[in-house]
Amino acid sequence: MRKITAVTFDLWDTLIQEHPGGSDKVATLRIERIGKLLSSRGIPYRGDEVREAYNKTGEFLNLTWSKARDVAVRDQVLFMLSSIDGKLASRLGKADVAEVERIYVDSILDNPPMLLPGVKEVLRALKARSFKIGLISNTGRTPGTTLRVVLQRMGIGEYFDTMTFSNEVLLRKPSPGVFRVTLEKLRAVPKASVHVGDDYEKDFMGAKKAGMHAIHLVATKQRSHGQEDGTIRSLDELVDKVEDF
Repeated sequence: MRKITAVTFDLWDTLIQEHPGGSDKVATLRIERIGKLLSSRGIPYRGDEVREAYNKTGEFLNLTWSKARDVAVRDQVLFMLSSIDGKLASRLGKADVAEVERIYVDSILDNPPMLLPGVKEVLRALKARSFKIGLISNTGRTPGTTLRVVLQRMGIGEYFDTMTFSNEVLLRKPSPGVFRVTLEKLRAVPKASVHVGDDYEKDFMGAKKAGMHAIHLVATKQRSHGQEDGTIRSLDELVDKVEDF
């Protein structure tokens, strides 16, 4: 009988990747569009205030993320607005705050990431072999709601039985909790599950601490840590690796 019944994946740099400069382009879109919205509402501000608030929000997020916790996207937006003016959210009103949030979460759709080679093929192969498939992703400023749209547009969303995004569960890898939440949704037990990801600490060690097997996807120039579950250099190797457990 096959030992592994469920396979979970990291997202960024495992399945998808930003285009060069993509993150900066999306940040610029957010900042410019939010600035235009404020101007259209007759709210004066210095040209650099939105960028300063955006950067300050990033510092706050990095501090929270360092503790393997996350912040709901609405709270990110409110923090940013309050960094411009403590009363700005109330001055704007609910509809305009919602529009700021839409700009904040959807700007990536104008500069979407790219699907990495072999992803669709490996997901199709796992699905054909009746593995349960999950996604476990730490998010940045782009939340799970938007990333689901990105994955659907790429043609891979349909392969996942469940997706877990850190901004929705307020936990981040390597917290074992985010892995356990996903396995509960998959109705899979840790010892019969394997997680695949490029980040040794967040993906490999996080999964191991949750009682799962783990596979480290190692880039060509990246050093392997040589753990017992092993590593792969390409997703082309994954199906055989999972079948070997």
